[in-house]
Amino acid sequence: MLNITIEIYRFILRLVIGTKRTLLVGIMSTLYFICLSQAVAAAEVLTDDDKKRRIDELYEGYKKEFPGVAFFSADQTMQVMSRIKMILVDIREPEEQEVSMIDGAITEREFFGNYSIYQNHIVVAYCTIGSRSGKFVQKLSKKGISSFNLSGGILAWLHAGGAVHRDGTRVKRVHVYGKKWDLAPSTIETVW
Repeated sequence: MLNITIEIYRFILRLVIGTKRTLLVGIMSTLYFICLSQAVAAAEVLTDDDKKRRIDELYEGYKKEFPGVAFFSADQTMQVMSRIKMILVDIREPEEQEVSMIDGAITEREFFGNYSIYQNHIVVAYCTIGSRSGKFVQKLSKKGISSFNLSGGILAWLHAGGAVHRDGTRVKRVHVYGKKWDLAPSTIETVW
């Protein structure tokens, strides 16, 4: 792509020889910004491993906002789910949940509406990457409700091979809250 841009640059340069200097400077500046934007766009292409590392970095930064909150990784959650009663609580906004949720998860409203039936379950809360759910778990702890945060949220879940659904049907689509969090595996369509 960069070679094509350089060839275009050379062609235009040959065309404008003999024109006013200001026109030449303007064209060269424009081509410089085109090349720069292509380089930036190429630099923003992340591999799935890069995305996982970025999720971990973001979560480590967010953890400072809710010190002492216990958490499970996506892998740990998957292992524990198969052996122990566990409930996943999706604390994202309804428009995020509308796109997809982790299989078997319930909403915050459903959790509090039927809290008594989940008293003997391990409660694991999640959001996109773990910030909002970490604060939620912190509030639950203050109420005496034992719970854990899913580190890396639904994005880490997807990278670990976890499934998401919409209305009971598995989908390959997730709401990522915003461009900064567009870190889903390459096999998953993202919206925000």
